[in-house]
Amino acid sequence: MEKQHKKNAARLGAYTTLLGSVCMLTGAAIMISSGTDMDLALYNGTIADYLRESLVNQYMLIVNLSLWILGVILLGIGATMMALLSEQNSILAQLVRYNYWIAIPLVVTAYMAWLAVVVRLASSASPEAAAIAEGIGWFAVRADWLATVLVLGTGPALIAAAGRGIWVPKWLRVWSLITLFAGLLTTVAQYAGGLTTYGFLIIPIGMGWMIAAAITLFRQKTQ
Repeated sequence: MEKQHKKNAARLGAYTTLLGSVCMLTGAAIMISSGTDMDLALYNGTIADYLRESLVNQYMLIVNLSLWILGVILLGIGATMMALLSEQNSILAQLVRYNYWIAIPLVVTAYMAWLAVVVRLASSASPEAAAIAEGIGWFAVRADWLATVLVLGTGPALIAAAGRGIWVPKWLRVWSLITLFAGLLTTVAQYAGGLTTYGFLIIPIGMGWMIAAAITLFRQKTQ
């Protein structure tokens, strides 16, 4: 029964992590194709232009953010299943849960705030709307990046440490150290203004780790 329980956890973790990763990447592709970038608008002080562009591309951005909300929830489920598979290292498994149970509510809140800017403020051309959007937008993107560090930076490192000797292979543990370093770069970038350059490295590195972890879980459930 215990073996079947672990197989079920591995299967659920694999599917939710992979599907969550697809949602996140698809959402990012839609955002890029829309040509709107709130990070860049806040950095350049062009939030009024962002609002005008958001109104034109509103439906694309709604789909983008909706996919991200679904994606991070699925990634949170996947991480919880990975922690369950690592119960032998109970302290580290609990830290994995703690990490993601902070990150997922935070980032969902950030995306809802972002949606408020896109849906409720983009239709107004007033200076007041731009000022409000700048404040809400600042919170949304900073909370998003903080959660990104937790989901794709510290999260993989904790998962790999908890799963060491149980289900996480050495190459995935080494990769998790790279995600941790990328998370450090992103943290520095939030203060140094590098979120659109080196701070963005965590996205391909961390998402790649998640997909690799899902593949590892698929192999785990067949053993």
